[in-house]
Amino acid sequence: MKRIVALMALMAVVALGSTALNAQRFGAPEQMKGKIVLGGDLGAGYSGRTLYFSIAPQVGYRLTKNLEVGTRIGYSMNYYNNYYSGYGRYFSHFFSGALYANYEVFAGLYAHVEDEAVINLVSGPAITSSTTRWYNSVLAGIGYRQYSSSNSFVFYSLLYDLSYDYVNDDSPYMGPFVVRVGFCYAIDGKRK
Repeated sequence: MKRIVALMALMAVVALGSTALNAQRFGAPEQMKGKIVLGGDLGAGYSGRTLYFSIAPQVGYRLTKNLEVGTRIGYSMNYYNNYYSGYGRYFSHFFSGALYANYEVFAGLYAHVEDEAVINLVSGPAITSSTTRWYNSVLAGIGYRQYSSSNSFVFYSLLYDLSYDYVNDDSPYMGPFVVRVGFCYAIDGKRK
């Protein structure tokens, strides 16, 4: 409950602090249609002995022109090939669900907060019993929307995991910073 109150307080501070900028604001086009925002992001990478893949669709609702709330689900897979450990080759599967809110402050620039629950399932030939761990990540940061038409945009965001633990490394992310790039499309949700 404390997390939800903290997230709501942060969003209120951002919303109230940005009212002075509204006269100079260039953000979402006035003609942007649609209250329902569909989209998400894909990711992939390779580093030494690690292969990474992720997909995270999201659905949001624009409460106002500037404020969007929504949910996202995600799946990511890490393949490790570690010759120096007793585990050898193994897979780590992350399934996540999150609630988020973002508020566009100025000219496509927005503040983002997110509370994410993640379950990690580890499997591999050297792992004899199933290993399952739960994580909770609270992410906060900034992003930028590049509008490409009256109802779509590409987003870039840099988030910081407020619950990242440097000592135990109990996080699905490789570090406290999370970078996302994705695409969203707004629809009106009304039947014709």
